Amino acid sequence: MKRSLVKAMVAGTAILAAYPAAAQEVDLTTMEVRDLRPEVQRRYDEALSATTNPAVLTSLGSNYMYASEAKVWCGIATGFLKSSIRDRESLTRCEKYHRLMNGPAPAAPVVAMPEPPPPPRPRTAACDSPLAATLFFDWDSVVLPANADETLAFVTENKEACGWNSFTVIGHTDRSGSDSYNDSLSRRRAEAVAARLQASGLSPSALTVSGRGESEPKVSTADGERNPTNRRVEVTASN
Repeated sequence: MKRSLVKAMVAGTAILAAYPAAAQEVDLTTMEVRDLRPEVQRRYDEALSATTNPAVLTSLGSNYMYASEAKVWCGIATGFLKSSIRDRESLTRCEKYHRLMNGPAPAAPVVAMPEPPPPPRPRTAACDSPLAATLFFDWDSVVLPANADETLAFVTENKEACGWNSFTVIGHTDRSGSDSYNDSLSRRRAEAVAARLQASGLSPSALTVSGRGESEPKVSTADGERNPTNRRVEVTASN
């Protein structure tokens, strides 16, 4: 046996004593010597290349340490193989540190699943009534009442559940004032409500806006009489 081989075997024995038995990664010891030689030599060459790679030398990880260990153990295993000896310990550690040197296989990317849409609101009996909202106005005013948002919320919140896709906004006045003035006033009231519905998310194309003046009072009164029930805007909905 050549002196260099003897030195390698002695060095290998000393190193083996310093490490506990490693968990077996791949059982190279069951392979034929002729098949082991190129496999071990390839791992040694890769480990040697890694120990001189600037990226590995400057990394903050453990790759350099693993590469150094793989180079040592694969070199020892190669020395044994030159004498057709399959040294189990050096082969196992060669394979182990070679695997660690290359790192674990990249994990599959995690694909974030989109949040499911909220369930639709259940259909209620209110969906069967065409009159979706009524807003009442002060005398000679187009200012929306204080509860306008709360009243109109029923329309926007139940749009999907009720299947509503078109809305008619009609303004009315009481019988005080002239017919021509009340026609204009009722229209402006309807437009104020339609603007608030659009601000809540309804499309302008889904709205039909008109004013009926004092021609369709909710409560019959004498001409010229002020009546808060008649000063209103009605929103009807349909599929």
